[in-house]
Amino acid sequence: MEEKKINFKSIGRNILISFSLTILVVFVLIILFKGGNFLDAFFEIKPLYLIISFALVGLSWLLEAFQILYCAKLLSINLSKREAINLALIGNFFSAVTPFATGGQPLQMYLLNKNSNVEYGESAFFLLVKEIIAFIVRISLIIAIPIFITFFKFEYTLPKGVNLAIDIGLIVYLLISILIVLALFQTRKIADFIKKIITKILPLKISTKVNEEIDKNVHLFEEGKRSLDKSKINVLLLIFFLNLIQWLSSLFLPVVLLRGLGSNSPIFSIIFVTIVFLISVVYIPTPGTSGAAEIGIAFLFSAFLPRQPLIVFILLWRFFYYYLNIIIGSFFVFKEFISKRKKEKKKNL
Repeated sequence: MEEKKINFKSIGRNILISFSLTILVVFVLIILFKGGNFLDAFFEIKPLYLIISFALVGLSWLLEAFQILYCAKLLSINLSKREAINLALIGNFFSAVTPFATGGQPLQMYLLNKNSNVEYGESAFFLLVKEIIAFIVRISLIIAIPIFITFFKFEYTLPKGVNLAIDIGLIVYLLISILIVLALFQTRKIADFIKKIITKILPLKISTKVNEEIDKNVHLFEEGKRSLDKSKINVLLLIFFLNLIQWLSSLFLPVVLLRGLGSNSPIFSIIFVTIVFLISVVYIPTPGTSGAAEIGIAFLFSAFLPRQPLIVFILLWRFFYYYLNIIIGSFFVFKEFISKRKKEKKKNL
């Protein structure tokens, strides 16, 4: 991927669409909830809860960076902590501004190749390992739902529409897991299938070059798989633990915000509904699931807050969970793709 192929106009359009959908839905909710005085609830929230929320988001970023760092160590790729943080925040930014969060990993692979001379096959392997571990953590949390209900003996009846959304979300997760497993264990067959398609649709000269590049990176990918021996189990377990803590920090974010807005609902009830929400919106194609996310929060969390504070909760959670990734990530994107480019041009003059 070349820098000139990164379409910043498209990124800006996606951010505008996302923000517009959030504002539109919140505006409709204000009318429906008669929440004209919702700002009063915002000014009543104690600053301590906002500070804790910032800390939870910051912790999530650091945990993401350390996962990248340890995944790189699996293949003896030397990354500094600064490079890992850069990869994490730029990856979060591009995931936030693309439908289905598909833009993060390709950009991370590109940056690894550009800044650290890591071949695409190697970076694809260690990012896939990271994604598989993250998927195992998510599935573990999904399995935990009935345990929450049974062990903590609370009830939360979900409407048919939400149950349908959860079912679709689980199907999406299962389909993604099948693709990940296939990519890991049937790499060569998938590559051969892609090469056949490329040979048919591209001219001979170009298809030959592309297929040679695929073969080279598949070889590196296979080498990465062979390098995972028993001696690296501890590193894999550490990555799993870091990812679990990262997810728990995300699950505790709404707990903190609800407490700040005066809700005394049981913590595990809130965590349960948060997991349900995250599963329900996973397949929404808008950038950052905007629009659907705000509606989902209003619908699922209405049991925990009155209407006016609920609007504030929607805005705060979306800010911390989604828009903060764009705001902070944009500084790193600017530095990586615009500031560096200007410096290189000056050197060449």
